[in-house]
Amino acid sequence: MKKTFFLMLALIVSTSLFAQKPQPTTNKTKLLVYYFHITNRCNTCRSIETLTTKVLNETYKTELDSGIIIFQSFNVDLPENKELCKKYDAYGATLALTKIENNKETKIDDLTQFAFPKVHTEDIFIKELKEKINEQLK
Repeated sequence: MKKTFFLMLALIVSTSLFAQKPQPTTNKTKLLVYYFHITNRCNTCRSIETLTTKVLNETYKTELDSGIIIFQSFNVDLPENKELCKKYDAYGATLALTKIENNKETKIDDLTQFAFPKVHTEDIFIKELKEKINEQLK
């Protein structure tokens, strides 16, 4: 009984320590880039997040640092992400853009259909993701 209690306590504490919450937007924020994933990810799912992070860090570092773009990754299997996953219809690997204009969020696109077939052709993935992000930052 004691072992079960301590195991449950450890699970609750670890879940709260690693809870993922969306970063608050600022008056400058123009674009949210969210990547949703399950706990056990395949290489393709990991590659989508890796390449998205690469594009953002190499091309949009200034925008990330100033809060114009916010990038976050969320595990859909964690209960604390349930509402956000519902908002984005994310049940597994999902790459989504949300434009913020006049404090109003507009979900632009679920880029998952774009990401999966193109992630293995890195130059095409990078080029097209930049185009999609540039279009929203105009």
